[in-house]
Amino acid sequence: MQAQRKTEMNAMPAPAQTPEPEARVAPPPFPTIGASGEAPSIPSPAHALQERLESAFAAPVVENRWSPRQTLAFLVFSCGVFWGAMIGGAIHFFG
Repeated sequence: MQAQRKTEMNAMPAPAQTPEPEARVAPPPFPTIGASGEAPSIPSPAHALQERLESAFAAPVVENRWSPRQTLAFLVFSCGVFWGAMIGGAIHFFG
């Protein structure tokens, strides 16, 4: 039954698309800049976000990074403290 429906659906020709007159075409959902070059009167959240991101990434990047030696020391210290606490807690708990 379902196979028959599938073949019937595939056998049906697609309706012919007729071009719509320009008067029936819907306007875009976002404001566009007119022929005179004036800005749209409706504020766009997307444009505001783009401007904020552009100004945030345009700022000069301050190099305040740790050296690889400092990074490795922090990693070893923090992981050592964590595993020390876990092992010490397990010894104390199961003791």
